[in-house]
Amino acid sequence: MESLRMLNINGNGMTSAPQDITTEDAASFDVYRQLRLDIISCHLKPNQKLRFDALRKSYGVGVGTLREALSHLVSDGMVRIDAGRGFRVAPVSVEDLEDVTAWRVEFETRALAASIRNGDDDWEAEVVTSYHLLSKVTVPDPEAPPEEWSAYGDKHVRFHEALVASCGSPWLLFFRSALQSQALRYQALAMSNREKMIHRAMDEHKALMNATLSRDAEQATALIAKHIQDTSEDVRIILSQSAAVGNLNADVVEERGPRRRGRPRKSA
Repeated sequence: MESLRMLNINGNGMTSAPQDITTEDAASFDVYRQLRLDIISCHLKPNQKLRFDALRKSYGVGVGTLREALSHLVSDGMVRIDAGRGFRVAPVSVEDLEDVTAWRVEFETRALAASIRNGDDDWEAEVVTSYHLLSKVTVPDPEAPPEEWSAYGDKHVRFHEALVASCGSPWLLFFRSALQSQALRYQALAMSNREKMIHRAMDEHKALMNATLSRDAEQATALIAKHIQDTSEDVRIILSQSAAVGNLNADVVEERGPRRRGRPRKSA
């Protein structure tokens, strides 16, 4: 939610839109960030039961801290509560992917058009800088560890959030960011073809930057809509070929080894 932070810094922080807690320093927020990254990267699989005993061993915190972090993730749509049975990771389906994609296009195009209308020189500078940093990143190998993909993801997210940072609406940025996080989880499930998707996307990013800096809202919004739809279609095809999509949803918790200590990288 870098774009929401930028908007607030620029003096538009009087809003009832949910606050961005990813930068908060309390222990529960640190665990929240770790869990969120593990869910988006599918280290914790869709529909996986989240048992407190296993989570305490993996994340090294108490039940109270875990419960608070999981409650935040319920609000994010990343975790579900089973009445009387605890928490589980939100499931996935092709129908859900299609729903997420349709609304991503709606919110992303609105935010980009408004940002093009409102953006100043500082906004343009951040669009250029974030694209430059993204263009210099080496795409990780498909089998690379999650940390390498997270480092690439940070720069990818920064570019897309820079494009919409001047839209002027904290609520629009909030919903846009929530849908982007859901989309990234689906992309992680399609890891086997992610390198191909990224190399195609790099050319699309350059065209998108040029249209945005030219203040051509019609062209820029058409490009971002196609960018989202093409990536979603790549993911949909891969998921459809992965036997039954239902097999991607776990039924039981797998015991995980201890998590690395220290602050995790920002999730994409």
